[in-house]
Amino acid sequence: MSRKVIFENDKYYHIYNRGTDKRKVFMDKGDLYYFLDSIIISNSIKHLYKSNNSKNARKNKKENAKNSEKIVDVIAYSLLPNHFHLILKQKVDGGISKFMQKLGTSYTKYFNQKYERSGVLFQGKFKASLLAYEGSLERTSAYVNLNYKHHNIDSTKALVKTSLFEYLGTEKGEEVCNAKEIGNIISEVGGLEKYKKLLKEYSKFFIEDHNLNPKYVEFKELEK
Repeated sequence: MSRKVIFENDKYYHIYNRGTDKRKVFMDKGDLYYFLDSIIISNSIKHLYKSNNSKNARKNKKENAKNSEKIVDVIAYSLLPNHFHLILKQKVDGGISKFMQKLGTSYTKYFNQKYERSGVLFQGKFKASLLAYEGSLERTSAYVNLNYKHHNIDSTKALVKTSLFEYLGTEKGEEVCNAKEIGNIISEVGGLEKYKKLLKEYSKFFIEDHNLNPKYVEFKELEK
């Protein structure tokens, strides 16, 4: 089956997928950080995965990827126990497809080896929506950053990792997202305090109404 969404350069897309049969895809913190490292490593126009996946080899791949030309800009992310969300901006032809293929292959191989399983890990092709409406990028970033709240997940008791701290500067950690793109989003809504207000408003909106209005964002398959 061909994909309905055609990825174009310099446009923003909401990407999401979950574990096959709704299974958990992150079992411990090590899994979360491996996935985040894989986001960085996969985002390189030169990088190809090789069989050597030792700690030192991945460290070198990660440093090389940071200094190489990117195939996508990572705008936001959210990792929850059984699914993930990304906002990506394509930079080169085929960038999103190549990035997601590398990311999925790397993480599935790691997960299957660690937990002594085989077969697919994620549920079919990843889902994608073009953020085409005015303000949809800002609103969707709020949705992704607070996604654990929308699913009533207690972040102190469950495995959760989002790009929120990169937006608010409230926690030191690995910078996965494009800082310039984050700055543009915050400026677009009128500054950091306005973005915090947006987070609060849309957190309430998404919790109260899961029949999301496609005029603002396109999540037609998100809650199925």
